Amino acid sequence: MKIKRHRIGRIVFLSPDEALIGEHLAVLDEQIQQCLDAGEVRVVLDLNAVPYIDSAGLEKLLACADRVRKKGGSLKISNPNPLCNEILEITRMTRYFDITFDLEDAARSFG
Repeated sequence: MKIKRHRIGRIVFLSPDEALIGEHLAVLDEQIQQCLDAGEVRVVLDLNAVPYIDSAGLEKLLACADRVRKKGGSLKISNPNPLCNEILEITRMTRYFDITFDLEDAARSFG
């Protein structure tokens, strides 16, 4: 999996290009760690190109969000497709994440 990374102001946008499943999660973990190492704690995960999230992916999302939060930041989710959105809702991830449906709303949500 590749993750496109771009920054606008103090917000980092990470855009994975494949499903968030077991064998792809190390790349996400590395990208989050790079953000934290650089002091970038406002992170948006753009799920536009992510077709599916499995249970390992959900666990990794929670772990990454916790790491970002411990550094005083926030990990937000944007652009989930209908299936990913349903997975996030059914698993009640909406209690842990701000989820938006476009990147501008995600950026504005940081205040």
